[in-house]
Amino acid sequence: MPLFVSKNGQTFGPHEPEEVAIFLGTGDFLPEDFCWQEGWPEWRPISSVLPDRPLPAQPHAVADAPPMASPPPPQSNGHIPADIEIIGTLKLPDERAVTCRVEGEIQSPSTVIIPRGVRVKACIKAESAVIFGTVEGDVQVTGRAVLKSSSTLHGDIRAARVLVEEGATFNGKSHVNPGGTAVQKNAAPSRKTPEPTKKRTS
Repeated sequence: MPLFVSKNGQTFGPHEPEEVAIFLGTGDFLPEDFCWQEGWPEWRPISSVLPDRPLPAQPHAVADAPPMASPPPPQSNGHIPADIEIIGTLKLPDERAVTCRVEGEIQSPSTVIIPRGVRVKACIKAESAVIFGTVEGDVQVTGRAVLKSSSTLHGDIRAARVLVEEGATFNGKSHVNPGGTAVQKNAAPSRKTPEPTKKRTS
């Protein structure tokens, strides 16, 4: 069941547990951050929900960040309704899980998540991308691009880091640029202006 994560006074999600595990691995979430899912009476540390993720060497004391008495209502800023169809450019202000149908382009200054079972025909331009579903289009990110085992990508990847899990389907080319800047596609080669030749006089 999807989890909501509380970090630095903000609530993120909903995220599937495997998505939370990814963000733990990248350091976006910490084991001592709190999570909640529907039906729970209180918030719990992520480390107690995903015990296979070890705590840091010097973790922050959980007692210093008591869980909330009751979970807040799910925020709509992390989820786009599945019954919406967008043709054109979808601009996201922050991290979002795109569950609607998109044909065109998806832009975000943060992380774009394509959940399992979702298919988009769009070029993704973002800080990072985590794909569980199907994307028909290029992925251009300045950070990391993650293709989960359930994912299918028909397009090229341009990223600083690329992770393709076993079982993922990837039809395209991967351009890894550790500098973190997007690689321009079909960039015209630079041309040198020929020096003028001197005319001989007899």
